[in-house]
Amino acid sequence: MALLTGFNMNHFNFRCIENGLDACPFVWKDYKAKGYTTAFAEDWSPHSTFSSDFWMPPTDVYGRPLVLAVEHELKVSEVSELPYCMGRKQAGEYIYDLGVEFSRVNRNRTFFGMFWTNSFSHNNFALPSAMDARMVEYMRTLDKHGVMDNTIIIFLSDHGSRFGPLRRLDSGFMEERLPFLFIRLPRWIREKYPQFVRSLQANRNRLTSPYDIHATLRHILELDTPSEELPRPLDCPGCRSVLEEVPQSRSCAQAGIDDNWCGCFDYQPVNKTLPIAVNISQQIVQAINTFLDRQRGTEKCQKLRLTNIRSIQRRSNSSSYLVQLSVNPGDAFFETTVDWNDRTKQIKLSVPSISRFQFYEAQSKCTPKKENKKFCICRWTRIVSDKNLLPPQDLP
Repeated sequence: MALLTGFNMNHFNFRCIENGLDACPFVWKDYKAKGYTTAFAEDWSPHSTFSSDFWMPPTDVYGRPLVLAVEHELKVSEVSELPYCMGRKQAGEYIYDLGVEFSRVNRNRTFFGMFWTNSFSHNNFALPSAMDARMVEYMRTLDKHGVMDNTIIIFLSDHGSRFGPLRRLDSGFMEERLPFLFIRLPRWIREKYPQFVRSLQANRNRLTSPYDIHATLRHILELDTPSEELPRPLDCPGCRSVLEEVPQSRSCAQAGIDDNWCGCFDYQPVNKTLPIAVNISQQIVQAINTFLDRQRGTEKCQKLRLTNIRSIQRRSNSSSYLVQLSVNPGDAFFETTVDWNDRTKQIKLSVPSISRFQFYEAQSKCTPKKENKKFCICRWTRIVSDKNLLPPQDLP
């Protein structure tokens, strides 16, 4: 939400969830106010970013009705619990085809489009390579239609692999926290504003965040506005457009990145048999159980109990710890960062930010809210293997 609104999640929930998404100040409304034609589309409707929370179409072209119709009418083939093929197309192609057609139709007028896909990347880090040649084809089609002559293209992800074998590697911590980002400026902008090119080149190896991309999207609407007069994200007033140089020595806090998602800290291992390690780990599990108790639709979720402290590390010169642990039932594998108060012997953490390293859809079918699924082990679940989770009547 930082990219689309400039809000952190607490602010977004208060401003947009409680009052309705239709009143939320998404960045595409800024473009609409400037006369741009707008579009938003996303695949995998049951787990899309906004599901059915809009009462009215949020943009001039809205892809959800198309996706719902395709998912309902065509044969769906799943890969890694994702709707990979629908009819004769990969599911994400419906979104990108819409994006290409939208840009072709509007190439002679101003437009803003966001086209987001999950179906070939979300659950399996090996699947995106299957779309490499197709993505090149889409880019060449945009070029052929003349769209690239006057359009800024931002190609990005929201995170790396969050679960599965890649996430379990030592590098998995960074993989989850470092999405990719590519920005292409049309030639006329590169020639008229060479300082933007220099800034992008400098920022390639500097710390940026979704707040900066939000600032960039608003900067694009007023390219000639002096830097000090440009709008800043509400929840990160120090963040700035990446068309300007960001500070070389920037911290995560200055970029609006919570400690839990910061990849810039050094951690040192702690003996996991120490009382503090056991205490912290037990409190994490208790926090998860308390979180589920307070949610609706979790009546069939089982209480979790700590079974193994896999590792615990302390951030240098701080009271912050990075913890990996396993719980039963379900043999769920979690990772999180916590702040330890040595005086009260209590931890502080954000339960929704806890990472889980395995697929969990089959274990959590008894709860409808996706915020709960990561933690819910339904009462009928018995573990046969990591990839074979069945209700009791189907067990051998």
